[in-house]
Amino acid sequence: MKVGVESEVAIANFKYDHAKKISRNTARNDCISTFELEKKKLKTMLGSVNRVNLIADFWKYGQKIGYMCLIYHFVDSSWKLQKRIINFCDVPPPHSGVVISDAIFKSLLDWGHENKVCIITLDNANNNDATVKILKDAIKRKLMLGGKIFHVRCCAHIINLLLQDGLSEIETVIENVRESVKYLIASEACLIKFGEIAKQLQLPSKKLILDCPTRWNATYAMLLLPWSLERCFLSTKIEMRVFDEVKNVISGSEYPTANIFLLEVWKIKEVLNEKSLDENDYISAMACKIKLKFDKYCGECNFVMSIAAVLDPWFKMTLINFSFPKIYQGFEVVRNIDHVHDSLYQLYNEYVVDYTSSNAGQNASKSTEGSSSVGGNNSKFKTRGRMEFDQFVRNVDNIQLAKSDLDVYLEECVFLYSDDSDLDFDVLEWWKANNLKFCILSKMASDILSILITTVASGSAFSIGGRVIDVYRASLSTKTVQALLCGGDWVRPLYKNEKQSKLEG
Repeated sequence: MKVGVESEVAIANFKYDHAKKISRNTARNDCISTFELEKKKLKTMLGSVNRVNLIADFWKYGQKIGYMCLIYHFVDSSWKLQKRIINFCDVPPPHSGVVISDAIFKSLLDWGHENKVCIITLDNANNNDATVKILKDAIKRKLMLGGKIFHVRCCAHIINLLLQDGLSEIETVIENVRESVKYLIASEACLIKFGEIAKQLQLPSKKLILDCPTRWNATYAMLLLPWSLERCFLSTKIEMRVFDEVKNVISGSEYPTANIFLLEVWKIKEVLNEKSLDENDYISAMACKIKLKFDKYCGECNFVMSIAAVLDPWFKMTLINFSFPKIYQGFEVVRNIDHVHDSLYQLYNEYVVDYTSSNAGQNASKSTEGSSSVGGNNSKFKTRGRMEFDQFVRNVDNIQLAKSDLDVYLEECVFLYSDDSDLDFDVLEWWKANNLKFCILSKMASDILSILITTVASGSAFSIGGRVIDVYRASLSTKTVQALLCGGDWVRPLYKNEKQSKLEG
């Protein structure tokens, strides 16, 4: 029998009235116990991960407390890119390099991962250079390429700095537009009149947007208004579009792998080179100013992006050879291409050493076990015959050494897109499928491709933090905030997997 609406409401009210009410302390204790339980599970999961990449970012909300968010990015045993918040803790001022590095290292010690971090991504704040220097000394394991790529500067933060610096050349004009928007949106009568004028001029209807002065993309959105498209604005809008495209790539994916960035970023430098010679004084001045900072800040980012791009079978060194002549000039082109190529082999050789030493320990263990056993009909043949054959191989001059994983990989042709379905290509799935073919290079690929070029991933944590620490919960203790933010992040993938399993079933 179909239950009426009144019956459903009655049932709901009954359940609400008879629901077990819990106290604030009980709710808090449940959150803390869930946090501790999930932390143990995550520690067990991370036990099989050899290297992780770390993101560190700061956030301040209504409590006026400075919170630091630490996020791991790594590739799990199923070749899936994973993101986990490992800490969301308060860091008292001053936020100097010593204080920040101490807070980060304490978190790593708490997890027992002080020697698992191979890359750290930070924004471009001055104190972060000191932070990185201290952490390098504190981490005992050998860093990749001698620590040259240990510090990755947030690409999104750098692009924002570049554009803010360039837009300062037309600051007066932008301020006039900003004040005009403020005037129009302050009065309903003005908005109505503005709409009527737009219709008379047959201009497309667009919502008036007041920008946030510290966010270049908000200023860009404001300048898209049809009534502001004078020649200067039109040119500015067109050339800022390439930055907007890069922003969409950076923030458009929840967990972007590092191989996708170089394909977009080189276009920025090409536009800057072209527009620095523009006839329009505003445009050339903006381009020259942005170009100067681009060359100053993007060198390290370009290098990490380049290494990651080579490990994409669609790009390899072909993308480097294509894009570097557009990014650099003169002798810098060959020098930087050689730098990427040589560093790639240097990094690969580091992984060969690790792989060889690891296998040597395993083989020694197996050899010890074998020598104590009685069985094995071919034991004498394996000892004498194999030794003589190995000596023969060493003495034959025309025997060529086997090519390395990296040699074989680079010599194979790059893939070519055939249709739109190729746009969904998952680079980690490709390395998973070719794991046995490239046993050493695949380990290197999993570490490099999981490097985060931006701190955008922390933005979602801060967004959730804003909902947790709202005006009604501003008195939450920092420990409770940590439990809510971290615990929620850890259990969310479980529910996501359960939901996916139900859909597939």
